[in-house]
Amino acid sequence: MAHSAGPPSPGRRRPDLRHWLRLRSPHFAVLGVCMAVGGLAGGVRSVWDGEGIRTILGTFGLGIFGLLSVVSYFLSYEDRRGRR
Repeated sequence: MAHSAGPPSPGRRRPDLRHWLRLRSPHFAVLGVCMAVGGLAGGVRSVWDGEGIRTILGTFGLGIFGLLSVVSYFLSYEDRRGRR
């Protein structure tokens, strides 16, 4: 069986993983929603259970980062589509 030199054909090429987590990708917005819900709910749960301050701040920080990523996605979406 002869092997051809060069890159694989387009149908055989693996998708680039960076494509899934671009800041303008809707996948990044879904990841941000999951981070926001999980982080904020986890932070409330940590406070309720009386966990340490590092655990509380870490989970709230994750939730805030997720919330900011979702907000930035929708702000950049509005800029890409044009303001009315």
